[in-house]
Amino acid sequence: MRRCLTVVLTLLLSLTADAAAIGTWSSFLAYGNITQIQPAGKKVYVLSSKGLFSYQPSDQSVQTYDKMNVLNDCNIAHISYCQSARRLIIVYENQNIDLLDDNGEVMNISAYYNKSMTADKTINEVKVTGNYAYVATNFGILKINVAEAEITATYNLGLPVKSTAIMGDEIYAACGANGILKARLTDNLLDKSFWSKESGIHVNHIFCHNNTLVAAVNGVIYRKEQQGWTKLYDRYYSFCNLIGGKLVFGEPNSVWIMDEDNQLLTTSKNDNSLKAFAYDAANQCYWSNQPDGKLYSLTLEGKNIVPIITDINPDGPKYNYFGFLRYANNTLYSCGGGFDAFAELFREATVQTYSDNEWHIYQDDIKEEVNNQMQDMTCLDYDPKNPSHVFVGGRAGLYEYLDGKFIKHYDCDNSPLMYSTPDNSRDYILTLGIKFDKAGNLWCLNSLTEGRSILQLKSDGTWEDHHQEILMDDNKRSLPNMKSLILDSRGLLWFCNNHWSVPGFFCFDPSTEGINHYTEFINEDGTRLNPNGIRCVAEDKEGNIWIGSNVGPLLLPAEDISGGSNVVLQQVKVPRNDGTNFADYLLSGVDITCIAVDGGNRKWFGTNGNGAYLISGDNMTQIHHFLSTNSLLLSDNIESIAINDQTGEVFFGTDNGLCSYMSDATSTSETMTKDNVYAYPNPVTPDYTGLITVTGLTMDADVKIVTSNGTLVAQGRSNGGTFTWDGCDDNGRKVASGVYMVETATSDGKKGTVCKIAVVR
Repeated sequence: MRRCLTVVLTLLLSLTADAAAIGTWSSFLAYGNITQIQPAGKKVYVLSSKGLFSYQPSDQSVQTYDKMNVLNDCNIAHISYCQSARRLIIVYENQNIDLLDDNGEVMNISAYYNKSMTADKTINEVKVTGNYAYVATNFGILKINVAEAEITATYNLGLPVKSTAIMGDEIYAACGANGILKARLTDNLLDKSFWSKESGIHVNHIFCHNNTLVAAVNGVIYRKEQQGWTKLYDRYYSFCNLIGGKLVFGEPNSVWIMDEDNQLLTTSKNDNSLKAFAYDAANQCYWSNQPDGKLYSLTLEGKNIVPIITDINPDGPKYNYFGFLRYANNTLYSCGGGFDAFAELFREATVQTYSDNEWHIYQDDIKEEVNNQMQDMTCLDYDPKNPSHVFVGGRAGLYEYLDGKFIKHYDCDNSPLMYSTPDNSRDYILTLGIKFDKAGNLWCLNSLTEGRSILQLKSDGTWEDHHQEILMDDNKRSLPNMKSLILDSRGLLWFCNNHWSVPGFFCFDPSTEGINHYTEFINEDGTRLNPNGIRCVAEDKEGNIWIGSNVGPLLLPAEDISGGSNVVLQQVKVPRNDGTNFADYLLSGVDITCIAVDGGNRKWFGTNGNGAYLISGDNMTQIHHFLSTNSLLLSDNIESIAINDQTGEVFFGTDNGLCSYMSDATSTSETMTKDNVYAYPNPVTPDYTGLITVTGLTMDADVKIVTSNGTLVAQGRSNGGTFTWDGCDDNGRKVASGVYMVETATSDGKKGTVCKIAVVR
């Protein structure tokens, strides 16, 4: 038996699929905007795009740190390294605090984050002296014992403190326009009366440099002398730090390094790219950012920068903007979003795709060529005849790309698209919904115009106007925020208007030019609903149309689509199953921002501030409710969802970046054969505790797990094309080592293929 099992294991190892385990999370974060650099002995920590990575020169290794692997939160505001405790202090924008040690272990200091107080808790700076970190806040100073991982004191000064410095036995607090305060460290610093006014000068940063106090605010640098504070230099700076004994001031084109005599060594760059610069005493070099956002080390020869190690950066997207996601052709297509009737975010225009575990950034250095701000790209689709031929719509018109290279911008000068503002601003040609049909024609929505609404860019390059008067508002302009354009299984185009003036959704039939408009919302109980925003539209596997709104999800059954505009929308009723006949509306009052349907016809609902929900295929059961507090979801604000139907991976575009969850439903197969039905992980090793997944199944397939002699161990139905097994028998006991057979049958009883799972205990 042992020899037979060894042979089977060898065969299965050669067939094992490279797939992530069900229930695992992944993040895909940008690291292209370096704002702080903290040398830490053998490695250097880098704060970039509000995320954290480190670089170790000895082996040239790069390591990322995020909520998926070690950290407790997202969106880092400040970092500072404590050499004596060998810990990195990490302060998040929400005032949560982590301590990361050199071994990669994290301790969370949540007391300040959780403390309820009327004062403004914003943290402005972190300075380290010995084992202590002095944290400047908008009400005073926190003192943290980094070695003990605890807040030891809170000094409420009643003033916003921008920066602190320790010199001798005195502490100084730079309070912006309120001047500089000081006190003796031996005094009772909790008592504001022990703090005195050192100076009335307006400064935002203060340092102890070579036993001398140096203070600065934007364009002026001061030094404290016996007779008072003396202006040293007039210098505008955008960043400053004191690391490794060298005081650095910098702005995008220049860096000034102050020596022991308070003289400035000036180093210039002509690319307007400098955002961070720090001295590393351990490695005897400087660290800074390259123009492309990557980290590099350098030395100085006179005033000249000499690079040492260049192009240091984790692979990832360029920006953490994912307002639109679509998965197709083994590729995750994305663009940033940013324009909406309720929030205009002015996000840098970006198209980012992910395939074969690599990120690809589309050409974006085209601002001068397109003559607009290049912001807020909101929707994307690919040519069905050539998936690398991509169009992107947004706030300023339509963009065309081929193989990631920019080809053409469509605006009011070279297309029927119209301006969306009375002053004919080139930054507002609202094209917020686009979709290709099967023939390769691109349909476009043109919002807030005087006579345009639906346009078609035909496959031969010509345009055709399909304007609909019903899409005009009381101001004789097309509806202001037409978006979420989809093409359903019947060939009908659906979209919504996410605006308080005329919240609604619409169905356009390209074959007849007919349009149904749904702007009255009455549910099956006769209750009138009053949404102020219709966010999105989606079709499920049964042809039903789902609508996301700020009052919850609404359903238009497939059989009612031909009934015209005057139909009753359903709010799905979920029985309470508590012995009464009462039921509750599905997710009533939850603001639904996006909807995706997986291979098991289950609905994934993204929300505004309430995380993500997974609802069963029959709409009756809540399977998951992911929040940032009960899962590794990066944020409770979900902007977009896309699903890889082949693996079940669900991607969430959030306002904190992109993450994914490996779900247990995939697309179904038409037939079950030995070529498409397989199990993973296979073999199942003793240390594996997750679910075992069988994939490649037909819809609602019957699955049985049996021993080699035919004894039934477990059974169930597929979820889309996937079945999961916990490795236990029907009594909940872990099965013994051996080879187990997976027997399948279609929903109508026809037997399918058999695959094998090897279990090693």
